[in-house]
Amino acid sequence: MYELKAKEYFEGKDETQVRIQQDNPWRDFIIFLKGDKRGESDSILIELGLNEIAKEANPNIAISKLDNIVAELKKEIKTAFETLVLSKDLNKEQKENILNQYKPYQVGKNYEENEKFTYKGKVYETIQAHRSQTTWLPESTPALYREYLNVEIKNQDGSTTEVVKEFIQPTGAHDAYNEGNKVLFKGKIYKSKINTNTFSPEQYPDGWEEVTE
Repeated sequence: MYELKAKEYFEGKDETQVRIQQDNPWRDFIIFLKGDKRGESDSILIELGLNEIAKEANPNIAISKLDNIVAELKKEIKTAFETLVLSKDLNKEQKENILNQYKPYQVGKNYEENEKFTYKGKVYETIQAHRSQTTWLPESTPALYREYLNVEIKNQDGSTTEVVKEFIQPTGAHDAYNEGNKVLFKGKIYKSKINTNTFSPEQYPDGWEEVTE
C-alpha cells in the first residue's frame, strides 16, 4: 500500500517534489516530477512517482517488480472509479434507471422521515414526517425536503454505480452535506467527513477527504 505524504512545487526548476511511503515493507521515496503537479490527485501522483522510480531504479532493484506495482495501482484506480459516475455525465438510460427505483411524489400522502421519492427528474428525501400539500412542493420547501445525494445505478450484473454531483454551496443546515456524501469539486471527488457540512473542500479541508480509491 502506497501513500502520498507530501508534495511541493519549485517554480524556479518547474518541478514538483513528491514523497511517497510504502507500508509493507516500509520504504520512503522522494521523487521530482517535471512541471506543476499540485493539481493532480494523490493516486495520479503516486502512479507518476512509481513510474519515475522504475525508470531511474538502481540495477539491483527488480524493474519488473516495480512495473507490476504500477500496473496493479492502475488497475485499483480504474476499478475504484468504475463504481462512480458524475451526475452531469448520466445518459438517458442511466437517469431512468435511477428514477425507476423510487415512487413519484404525491400530494396528500403521509411521508415518513427520510422517505425517498422522485419529482421533476430528481430524487428527494423528506426531512421530517408530514402530510404533503399542494403548497409544499419539494423544489420550494427546504424545511421538508432536500435532494437525495446518495443515488446509485443498479447494473445488470448486480453491482452498483454511485452517482456524484458537483458541489453546490449550501445555504444552511437544510441543504448541508452529511458524512459520506461525495461531490465533484474543481475536477476532484471529495467525501464529507462530517455532518451538516456547509463548507467547500477549499474552505474547510479538514471537513473533506479526496476520494482516491
